[in-house]
Amino acid sequence: MVTGVPVLKWALGVVAAGAVVTAFQPHIVLATVAFLAMAAALGLGNGAVFALVGTGVPAASVGSVTGLVGAAGGLGGFLPPIVMGLVYQATGDYAIGLMLLSDVALAGLVFTAWRLGAGAEARAARRTG
Repeated sequence: MVTGVPVLKWALGVVAAGAVVTAFQPHIVLATVAFLAMAAALGLGNGAVFALVGTGVPAASVGSVTGLVGAAGGLGGFLPPIVMGLVYQATGDYAIGLMLLSDVALAGLVFTAWRLGAGAEARAARRTG
């Protein structure tokens, strides 16, 4: 069975790689593949986050946490286009904005691997025990 953590790690890795590829303005075919891969990965990552909420939050709190995650997702859909627009306005190019997207995805990947990865349970047990 595949859980949300590996799906989220793969999704964030694909987004980071796709953003780096598109930042270098490749041929339209490669750019299209990269953007479609990023879109699919973002959709998978969204599903993985909601799956993690369902398994990692007490049943009585799932609704509240789902609302907070949805609000954060709304913010995540609102801010990047503004940042991309400001970057384009300032530089005439999207490369810096795409590299910022890659940085955020990599930060999420590191956080996911560190906090939710295989050793997370052992670290939590050491803290409480």
